[in-house]
Amino acid sequence: MVAAASVGGVAHYRSAKSASAKEVAAKARPAMAAELARAQEGFVLIAGDSHAAALHLPCDSVNVAVGGLKAHEVRAHLAQLPMPVEPSAVLLVVGTNDVLRKQSPLERVDDWVSAVRQVVGRFRKVVVTAIPPVGEELAAIFDPDAILVYSHRLDHLCSGGGCVYADPWNALRSRLFGQARPGALVDGLHVADHTAAVQELADVLCRDQAQRADGVETVKVD
Repeated sequence: MVAAASVGGVAHYRSAKSASAKEVAAKARPAMAAELARAQEGFVLIAGDSHAAALHLPCDSVNVAVGGLKAHEVRAHLAQLPMPVEPSAVLLVVGTNDVLRKQSPLERVDDWVSAVRQVVGRFRKVVVTAIPPVGEELAAIFDPDAILVYSHRLDHLCSGGGCVYADPWNALRSRLFGQARPGALVDGLHVADHTAAVQELADVLCRDQAQRADGVETVKVD
């Protein structure tokens, strides 16, 4: 089994003969670039893996997530997308494809954090989520301990400024941070119901748009 691929929120498992996540991203970029060219000031950019691709915020947003991408691949993917209008905020969901046991994730955490830091550094406001849990049946493939370690490193990264850490998946977790409770996922990997997560993220990411719509001026405080 390999990581899931998704563009536009439709997830599926890739076989060894299917296109790689990087190839899928390359083919999707022209359409994504066209959508970014039409984006209005104040839009939210959604980036990352299949968890990000499945998210649909109740405000103006452009989703450029591609299932199967690792952190350094998300960084490269974003670098190749034109941004005629700077997003007011970025939602970044990444990490699941970096914690495959075969990749020895606990030995690579510093490189992973470095790739995430470079993405965060590109934008004015970034909300970075914890890594979602995986099902117990996939614990031999994805490392639940690495999910905890990587997520804590994200929290530490954002505590230094430059990003906001959020865990909209907390209700899905069992007593083990990296492992999902029964019924929370549809396939051991993907979230069955995004309603609560979307609401939590929208409270942070869509607030500025709502205030502008109400005629309330926002003031940035350094």
